[in-house]
Amino acid sequence: MIPFFGIGQNAEALYRIKTIVIDAGHGGKDPGNLGTGRYKTQEKDIALEVALRVGEYIGKQFPEINIVYTRKTDVFIGLNERADKANKIKADLFLSIHCNAFSNPESNGVETWVLGLHRNKENLQVAMKENSAIFLEDDYKTKYEGFDPNSAESIIALTIMQSAYLQQSLAISSYIQGQFKNRVGRRDRGVKQAGFLVLRKTTMPSILIELGFLTHAPEEDFLNTENGKAYMSSAIFRGFKEYKETVEDPLPEGYEEPAKETSVEIANKEQQTAKQAEKVKLDSIKEAENQAKNKAVVDSLEQRKEQLLAKKKTREQEIAKKVEEERRAAIQTRIDSLERVKVEKIAAFEKQKAEGVARKAKEEEEQLALEEKAKKELESKEEAKEWLEEIKEVKEQELADAKRKAEVEQEKQNLEQIKADKQKELEEVQANKTAVDDSVANAANLIEGQARIDALAKQKEVRKLALLDSIVASVRPKKEALSAQADKNKLEKARQDSIWKANKAGDPKAPSLGETELLFLQLRKRQLEQRIASLKGQDVETRTLESLPRPKPSSQIVSDPVVLYDEKKEFGLILKVQVITSAKRLGKSDPSIKGQDVWEYQQSGLYKYTVGATDDFDEIAKLQSELRGLGFKGAFVVAFNNGKRIKVSEARELLKSSE
Repeated sequence: MIPFFGIGQNAEALYRIKTIVIDAGHGGKDPGNLGTGRYKTQEKDIALEVALRVGEYIGKQFPEINIVYTRKTDVFIGLNERADKANKIKADLFLSIHCNAFSNPESNGVETWVLGLHRNKENLQVAMKENSAIFLEDDYKTKYEGFDPNSAESIIALTIMQSAYLQQSLAISSYIQGQFKNRVGRRDRGVKQAGFLVLRKTTMPSILIELGFLTHAPEEDFLNTENGKAYMSSAIFRGFKEYKETVEDPLPEGYEEPAKETSVEIANKEQQTAKQAEKVKLDSIKEAENQAKNKAVVDSLEQRKEQLLAKKKTREQEIAKKVEEERRAAIQTRIDSLERVKVEKIAAFEKQKAEGVARKAKEEEEQLALEEKAKKELESKEEAKEWLEEIKEVKEQELADAKRKAEVEQEKQNLEQIKADKQKELEEVQANKTAVDDSVANAANLIEGQARIDALAKQKEVRKLALLDSIVASVRPKKEALSAQADKNKLEKARQDSIWKANKAGDPKAPSLGETELLFLQLRKRQLEQRIASLKGQDVETRTLESLPRPKPSSQIVSDPVVLYDEKKEFGLILKVQVITSAKRLGKSDPSIKGQDVWEYQQSGLYKYTVGATDDFDEIAKLQSELRGLGFKGAFVVAFNNGKRIKVSEARELLKSSE
């Protein structure tokens, strides 16, 4: 338990809270804050009702405590008068009840204030708002000794007066805030310090309670309900009860309360007091009568009365004018507040709308990116498929060559067998001829017939032998050429591998393994063409890895761009190199084209761009290699027949059939 002792109390006597002053903030011509304007009730009305309920709860629970209100009705009371009233009756506690307001309509929660230095700008604003009521008092500059409620220095100065009771004030504030939070479920804004005129001259623990923000619609609704006011009043009472149990001295064993005065004793005291008052009244009347006898004094009093009445009338007019001005200012403030809320809501709506548009645009952009990615993957698959088809064609050609070679070997063997058979037959004919010559030597007609037969047989045999020799002569060089070509292919493959390894080890600019494989495929293609040509008896130049076209430096290609194929001649079979596929149409100055002259066509909703136009596979393969060296890594060959795109394998078949 924290020990507290009442100021001015006898330390040896038991300390008990005997008198409490409950102050309902504002009143009369001072309405306090107006809230949102949705209710007729104002801050002064809610504060008064809660103050009366708190006093009622304390009076029922602790009838020995004297409850004093600064006001019980809707009347205006100056801030000094409230403190003076508490000091005159030597109250043990001063509770001032108010409702909060702020320019931000979202501000909400309960807070309790004690007199002290304002710690931040917001605390200073609250103190200035509550202190502004002094402007409604007559001669406020004299009453408050030059205090300026809009001056931070004045507020700091008056906080020194209450420093003696700060500990007790903080204690009861924390109890009440705990009840607001835990029992009523309100948002706890804490115990705070600022300079309040209503607390500055009190000579006892004093606090100012803000029940909530009437400018926050949900909180205003709560404080305008019966349950809301009852809950808040009960919370203040329970906080006071905790404070009372803490600060009062414990009763010693056997302690008895002093005997209370009887009703007779109280009546006698009241009678004596009434007699004394009557005596004072009679003495006053007598004194007035004596003074009335002096005419000069009477005239002076009358004149003074007229002056006072005139001054009163002037003051009343000034007050009425000021009240009207304040009423208009309050209305204008409310209008400005509503306009500000309107502007803020419009700004929030516009912001939310802009965020929605941005979010939708982002989603569309992501969707387009996904579609573009899917299209690129599809194109890559199609390109890979075409490459596989080309490789398949090469392999099929190799298989056909091997088959053709086997057929040539078989044909050679058949010719050798025919030759052997014919030689044997010739030998048999020669033997038969000798036998016939011996058996029919004497028959002239037979000799002549035999000679004719021999001539015919010899002529036939000569023709057969000549045919056989020509066949053998034609087959032998082809067989030798095929055998020599196979050996050269093996040596060339080993030589290509060694060249690539050597280049890779010694030259950082050497072609990659993928480029080497591409060059090998082109070499293999040329070798197959040479083999076919050799079988046809044509003289074809032998191609090696060094003789194949190598990619030119980019500077050479850019300076000498490929010219567009004349569209007027694009009939029949045309080969091109496709370099770009785009979801949108590209201009000729687009950097992705890299200065090349391109031909555009559209397929499946995509724009596709090609370079070159020819019907020669060697030439288009060379161009493809050059374009890949320029940075078009995905460049591949496409074929068109009479303006319609076809497979590259179909193009090869068409070229073969046209030869």
